[in-house]
Amino acid sequence: MLINSFIPNPDAVETHQIAVAAPCETVYRALWTVDLGDSPVIRGLMALRSLPERLLHPQQHRPLPRKITLHTLMDVGFGLLSEEPGREIVLGVTGRFWRPLGNVFPFNPADFQGPVRPGSARAVWNFAMQQVSTAQTLLSTETRVVCGDRTSQLKFRAYWLLVRPFSGLIRILVLRTIRQACEGTR
Repeated sequence: MLINSFIPNPDAVETHQIAVAAPCETVYRALWTVDLGDSPVIRGLMALRSLPERLLHPQQHRPLPRKITLHTLMDVGFGLLSEEPGREIVLGVTGRFWRPLGNVFPFNPADFQGPVRPGSARAVWNFAMQQVSTAQTLLSTETRVVCGDRTSQLKFRAYWLLVRPFSGLIRILVLRTIRQACEGTR
């Protein structure tokens, strides 16, 4: 898997998968185009995450776009690291995720080469598609995080203890939304 080339030995991992009654090509197209903002839970959790920025810097805060896609996420800090169309995509983000403000650095592909800089963390998020039969695909997502030093690990672990259930819920809902779009049940 492509994700292995970015973080082979993570400090934290979150994985989820779902069967989709559609071929890989259909799932892949939906992955890029489905509106994740249709889910009030996803929209609400993303709004909650941006609350400190909205309260402390209302003039600088950009509201969530009406439609939220993977491209939208790439506009707010994630970047495309690798892609094998119809099989896997890998997005990446770096920052100090445990901080309420200024927690994501501008995307720079060079941040994913070599060791993670002290005081920060690197995260990769993939979507992988595996054709199970002509009409069924196994869609999985995995998030991996690695920290730059022991202090960052401790801060990230405290943050992850609080955030992990909500982060996992978002990923589960993303998979369900893609399945619904592919199967025409939306």
